[in-house]
Parts: sequence; C-alpha cells; structure tokens
Amino acid sequence: MEKLILYRPRLEELDYRQSLLADPETMAYNHAYGGAIDFPRERWADWYAQWAEDGAGERFYRYLRRESDGKPVGEVAYHYDSEFGESICDVLVAAQYRGRGYGRQGLELLCSAAKENGVKRLVDNIAIDNLSVGLFLRAGFRERLRNDEYILVEKEL
Repeated sequence: MEKLILYRPRLEELDYRQSLLADPETMAYNHAYGGAIDFPRERWADWYAQWAEDGAGERFYRYLRRESDGKPVGEVAYHYDSEFGESICDVLVAAQYRGRGYGRQGLELLCSAAKENGVKRLVDNIAIDNLSVGLFLRAGFRERLRNDEYILVEKEL
C-alpha cells in the first residue's frame, strides 16, 4: 500500500474537491441526501476561509495525497458541531482508489491530526447502508448508536 500524506490545498487547488463532489460514483454513498454535490468556483473563497483557514481550530480539512507522486486520492476533514456537541469526521476516497487501504490510512491520519489539535473524540454518523462502517470499526471506532437511518460511531483520541 502506498503511503499517504495530509496536504492543505491552496484556494486555487479546490478544483480537485469540486471534481470529487461532482462524481456520481464517488458520491454514491450520499444517495439519501442527493448524491453528487455542486461546488461552484464562486463558493470556493468563503468555503476555504471557513474550512482551511479556521483559526479557532474547530474545522480541519486536508487532501489525501500519495507520498510518491503527490496525486490526490481523496479528502479528510472534521468539524465541531455545536448542536451535536461533538467533532464530526469525514473521509472521502475517490471511487477509483477505493479498496486499496487509502480510507483506513486517511482515517488514521485524520485521527492523529485531530489529537494533535486537542480534539478528544471524533464521531461520524454513517448511513445504515454504507459499507464504510467496517472501515471505522477496524480503525478503532466503536458503535455508539444505531437506528433505521444511520450508525453513530466514536473514537476516543
């Protein structure tokens, strides 16, 4: 398995994020919420200021890049949700790179970064039909809640 690194993209590099979100196969897990997501260039600056330049440390966003050639294979993020009272994580690997261990490696890198940034626990609510729940469980997350819509997983950092 190729080693991945976390990379903070520059504003002008958000075209990769735009292509990830627009890809129906990559976003198939999001079918219950509309599937692919439009991320037009005119939204980039505001989004970037909120996610990539967050001085408060409540939001974190990075590309997952292969160390060998710098090619992006996905993205990872977390953000503190005040209504939920938890830091919610997100790992998205492009469809063509799935099944290569990138998701697990990305999740481990994200957990390490969150811990370094003072986050004590990460959670994620995963759609009940999303197979990635196994990825989270293998990475040390535990199931906290299950209902008809989602499985809530958590990991103490």
